[in-house]
Amino acid sequence: MKKGLLFIAILLVSTVASAQIDTTRVSRLSRDSILIGDQIELIMDLQTQEGDALLFAVPHELSGGVEIIEGLRVDTVSAKKGKLDIQAHMTLTSFDSGSYVLPPLLALIQNSRGEVDSLIFRGPELYVNTIPIDTATYEIKDIKGQIRYPVTFKELLPWLLLALLLAALIWLLVRFIKARRNNTTLFGKPVQKDPAHIVALRNLEKIRRQKLWQNNKQKQFYTAVTDTLRYYISERFGIMTMERPSGEMLEDLKKQDVAAGDFESISNLFARADLVKFAKYEPTAEENEDTIPAAVQFVNSTYVSQLEDDGGDE
Repeated sequence: MKKGLLFIAILLVSTVASAQIDTTRVSRLSRDSILIGDQIELIMDLQTQEGDALLFAVPHELSGGVEIIEGLRVDTVSAKKGKLDIQAHMTLTSFDSGSYVLPPLLALIQNSRGEVDSLIFRGPELYVNTIPIDTATYEIKDIKGQIRYPVTFKELLPWLLLALLLAALIWLLVRFIKARRNNTTLFGKPVQKDPAHIVALRNLEKIRRQKLWQNNKQKQFYTAVTDTLRYYISERFGIMTMERPSGEMLEDLKKQDVAAGDFESISNLFARADLVKFAKYEPTAEENEDTIPAAVQFVNSTYVSQLEDDGGDE
């Protein structure tokens, strides 16, 4: 690769040194003059045969204040009977006024037999003009301050909508907190709470369908059953049941109007649950099967007794 590059460099240098500028080959500009900072196209027209290789030697910078904005682009203008009309062009600019003679550019054409021809395009003259200033009427003025335009409704609309949305969210949050505190819905209606025995029986039925102990989830089974009973006892008898040992809770329950048989059944259930949860006790299948019916019997029995007491009071 390095040898190939060295060969091309030697070929270009020797060709430029030996070639004479062909005045019939002149690059042209898209217009003859520009204002400072404007862009202009430098164009080269040539003709090649199909299959020829074309190489341009283009410098990175042009002489004296002329800069290359966009590098060389080569386009095929037309193709007729194996001959190609080629147009190469690049974009230039200048930021200094004056007249500039652009340097010659070299093009190498290699035909299918490997023969190389060189073409040198003589550079045209570029005129860069400044913007004329009328010194007779020219007056130096101070820098103007920033122009402030009045705020339109269209600009304020997004902020108004955002403020309304924020206000609505704050209102909903206040209503939600108030509803939770007063045990009502978001719009002030009292929350219809299911009776404790309905909630307990529904949960016990759900636990039964889960078949936890049948799948060797004894601890989870007894925890679910006892938590349901604790909720019911708390709602039915007003006893603090959560976060308390089973013994303390049962002592308070014993003081309530609970039939001896129901109290004994529920005491045995809590005792067995404590053994399963804390002593890794393995209950028998008969004990597991009796757990849900015992809990349901306790809920139904104590609920019926409550109805009887309420009826007697009337």
